[in-house]
Amino acid sequence: MRTSNLARVREDFDTIARLSDTYGSGSDRYDAFLAGQVRVRARRVLDIGCGLGRLAARLTAPGREVLGVDLSPEMIARARTSSAGTPGLRFECGDFFDLDPRDGRFDCVLSAAVLHHMDADAAIARMIRLLSPGGRLILHDLRADDSLADRARAAWALAHLALGRLLRTGRLRSPKVVREAWARHGAGEVYLTFREAGSLAARMLPGSVMHYHWLWRYTIVWDRMSAASGLG
Repeated sequence: MRTSNLARVREDFDTIARLSDTYGSGSDRYDAFLAGQVRVRARRVLDIGCGLGRLAARLTAPGREVLGVDLSPEMIARARTSSAGTPGLRFECGDFFDLDPRDGRFDCVLSAAVLHHMDADAAIARMIRLLSPGGRLILHDLRADDSLADRARAAWALAHLALGRLLRTGRLRSPKVVREAWARHGAGEVYLTFREAGSLAARMLPGSVMHYHWLWRYTIVWDRMSAASGLG
């Protein structure tokens, strides 16, 4: 991962990983959607920024190898513990830029809530290099509101989310220490709007499909049709 402050990002997620021991791993609201974008025939899958490994574990299937990569040693340690004994699943602590395409490419490369930490052009180009011809790239990331309609949808979705948490846990918000950790991590971050993400996709991933999610997320799904496609 190439980021302006790699050490800070690693430290932030080490802290969040330790908090997960007490307060849980957070929401999995997009995991089912993202897992559903992975083709059944994909035999080698890469999860970039895998965190605690929840989504990577969900992607396992008979005959499939899943590799989760994350900068945070604390995240990787917990991912390995929770998935111990799961066939075909392994985790590495490090920068996905250090993976060598000559060691074998992937039928699916997935990145969830990571792209905003990196130079998007460089990151996407590297992901494409790691993708096999005929493979699928799935980019899921945070987005900024771009209109009154965006803000209205987000407000409705946030109210629905808070009500759901109240019914499950008896509280409207996550614990203060967790909110503060995420606030420190997110300070100064800049997210693309859906329109900007669409422009990025049109420029670097022609023919991709865009998905808009109400809670400040978007997903780009792109199929590499041949060895000559994209930047490979």
